[in-house]
Amino acid sequence: MANVFRVGEIEITVVSDGEAKLKGTEYFPASTPETWAPHKALLDDEGYLTFPFTCFVIRSGERTVLIDTGLGPLKSGTYRGGDLMGELASAGVRPDDIDTVFITHLHADHCGSAALRDDDKQIQITFPNATYRWTSAEQAYWSGELPPQQIARRDIFAAVAPRWNAADGGASLAPGVDVYSIPGHTPGHAGVVVSSGTGRAFILGDGVSCPVQLTETDWSGAGDVDPALARAGQEAAAREAEGSGALFAAAHFPGLTFGRVLRGNGKRYWSPV
Repeated sequence: MANVFRVGEIEITVVSDGEAKLKGTEYFPASTPETWAPHKALLDDEGYLTFPFTCFVIRSGERTVLIDTGLGPLKSGTYRGGDLMGELASAGVRPDDIDTVFITHLHADHCGSAALRDDDKQIQITFPNATYRWTSAEQAYWSGELPPQQIARRDIFAAVAPRWNAADGGASLAPGVDVYSIPGHTPGHAGVVVSSGTGRAFILGDGVSCPVQLTETDWSGAGDVDPALARAGQEAAAREAEGSGALFAAAHFPGLTFGRVLRGNGKRYWSPV
């Protein structure tokens, strides 16, 4: 079920395409069962994290922007996607309402519904009126030769290519909706900052994979291409959000909600709203 938030005059609808379950100690190799003990509320009884594939619909003025498109209609192991189109319909959002699709990075669980196969098995863009945007550094990385562990959805890239337009850090996607560069998870990874009146919100893709990283600052996610750069970006974003009281969310945070970055007992933590 979608959740709706307001940042000044801007409306943000939070929906999910599905979820994955990942062992906490495997996704964060620096962690152990003992160091997870203070954060056990994030784990199920078997020690798994539930990572939703969260997508965000932002309505600003006459513009409607979709941030990320989830995994798409795929079920493999603990990965289950394909809910996005139904979730959008339930929230009253039609595919042709979307005029911009911004992909934070090109991992398969963020771009999987950007284009889908039709009844003739031909891949077609999902949002017919949309311009598709991600950073030029992300485009360059995924267009080249990739390490074996990086799985590219090149079929999607080709399908959206005629409608693609680079959006680098600082680019405006809509009034009050700006690209926020936070590389490290992938070389061209970026999030979005939403600003209206005195309100502000960060939407960070996989810039922070799990709220636990706000507290356990030496835990790097297994998917980070450059862990040191990713950690530096996480620290900068968390410091800015903590100081401003801005709303703060990322693609795999629990609850399809925003929260705030607070501090207690000398450490940061994420408190959902």
